Amino acid sequence: MTFVPLTQLPWRRKAARHRALPHHWVEPLSLAPRIDAWRHWLADHPGGEWLLYQPHPGDFCAALIALWESGRVAVLPADDRPATLARIAHEVDGTLPDTPGDQAEHAAREPLSHPASLCSTATAIVLHTSGSTGAPVRITKRFDQLEAEIAAHANLWPLADGCVISQVSHQHIYGLLTGVLHPLCAGVPFCGDTCCYPETLAARLQEAGDAHLAPVVVSSPAQLTRLPEHLPWRDLPRPLRVFSSGAPLSSEHAQRTESLLDAPVIEIYGSTETGGIAHRRQSQRAIWQPLPGVQVSCEEAHLAVRSPFLQDPQQWWQQPDRVAPVQSGFELLGRADRVVKIAGKRVSLSHIERTLATAEEVNDARCIDLGRSDGRLGVVAVLPSALIPHEHTTRHALIQRLRAHLSHHLERVTIPRYWRFVDALPCNAQSKLDRSLINQLFADLDDTQSPRWLGDDRPDPDTCWVTLEVPERLIFLKGHFDEYPLVPGVVMVQWAIQLAAERFGQHGEFQGIERLKFQRALRPGTRFTLKLTRRDDGLAFCIDSHEGRHCSGQVRMHIQEGRQHG
Repeated sequence: MTFVPLTQLPWRRKAARHRALPHHWVEPLSLAPRIDAWRHWLADHPGGEWLLYQPHPGDFCAALIALWESGRVAVLPADDRPATLARIAHEVDGTLPDTPGDQAEHAAREPLSHPASLCSTATAIVLHTSGSTGAPVRITKRFDQLEAEIAAHANLWPLADGCVISQVSHQHIYGLLTGVLHPLCAGVPFCGDTCCYPETLAARLQEAGDAHLAPVVVSSPAQLTRLPEHLPWRDLPRPLRVFSSGAPLSSEHAQRTESLLDAPVIEIYGSTETGGIAHRRQSQRAIWQPLPGVQVSCEEAHLAVRSPFLQDPQQWWQQPDRVAPVQSGFELLGRADRVVKIAGKRVSLSHIERTLATAEEVNDARCIDLGRSDGRLGVVAVLPSALIPHEHTTRHALIQRLRAHLSHHLERVTIPRYWRFVDALPCNAQSKLDRSLINQLFADLDDTQSPRWLGDDRPDPDTCWVTLEVPERLIFLKGHFDEYPLVPGVVMVQWAIQLAAERFGQHGEFQGIERLKFQRALRPGTRFTLKLTRRDDGLAFCIDSHEGRHCSGQVRMHIQEGRQHG
């Protein structure tokens, strides 16, 4: 199938079927029954804007297209956190459920006609920025904006005889365009969902090769920097190309990925507001080159963009990035200063970050305006693993040293008050420290019952390591005990159950605990790792710190018949 513009309904065109592909792949031709089921469901509901969150790309695509064909607008949240969904639900006309119900029942109803084409100037989707530099912002995109960017991708990187494997969320503009809409317009298969795991990526590459398709990988720095070398990449079908976006990929990791996967790594630079701006392949040239149709200006070392992907293609858009012009492109120099007011004094967050980076202990830092009533700032500092504090005394001493370092450059009232120490920034699938992660990092300031979250590591769907600290203000420390405060054992077990439910979903009704052992006291200020392992009959957990094991056990759950792992 040749490339068909989005407004010409490419999913309604005939395309070749690839019978060798497993069911978790999405083929545009197979979407029609699912689209029609959603169309029947929507026929009984009002028009307007509808909140859509679906992690599976096939389910997402069917619901998205049904909204479009019925003249509605899809509103995509940046994440699925209850607070995010509840906030947006108040702004829209409805929220789509997980499924439209019985597909066979819908199929028995009178067929619904679909439009011959979609209006290019109509609003297609509403997106939300990550909120890494403030509150998430609502961004609308028309069909002509989406089509212009997809056409630019098709011009530079055609997908003929190919397929797309996405490791990033289609709820964001980059994953939506490259992982779903481009293959949809090109009539080629695509998949996503669990592909974020390296082992799953390897399996999907093999499936593409077995179907005689050239795979394209849509990824991010968060995924590519963690590609393990022990997997047999050289024995797998070679990707046609690998995309990365969300943050700059270091030259070292770009070259390493090209070596491991034996494929060119192409980075795309842009934002939710602008769409794609430029691209580069670092193994050939580190300079960013504008995408087709995109004009850039680098006056006074600040980037401005004029693009057909913008809401107003004729207006110049000021990007919050500093740049240096280079022949046929530009070099990124970092974000322009973000300025906030603390106690009536103007403070540059970028200046604080640069100053912290000169401290001996700090590799990188993010300074954040938390919007708290006391007006004080927060910092997420990246340290070498050997220098990360593991107990209260060393943590307090490190904070005092860093505050003293900043005191030579800042007034006392403007020095950050809240500190989080990590060995790597906890980023989302777009490699951004977005507002939901910021909220998690500092959630213990308002929640006196939970541990301080510092990051997750998810090596496979059934295992998760959660890095945590015991907050000194934890309410359960009061009276337990005054001379030697420690975390009660029942609280450690409750943390394990609660965090497992958040990572794996509800897994049945609690039946009891087995093999429960408490080996060491868990003290305020202690940094620890909670390992969670999902089992067929419940959950296994253990808590360890630099001192050794603190507790372990198994939680039995009653699993309802027919229930699957979430």
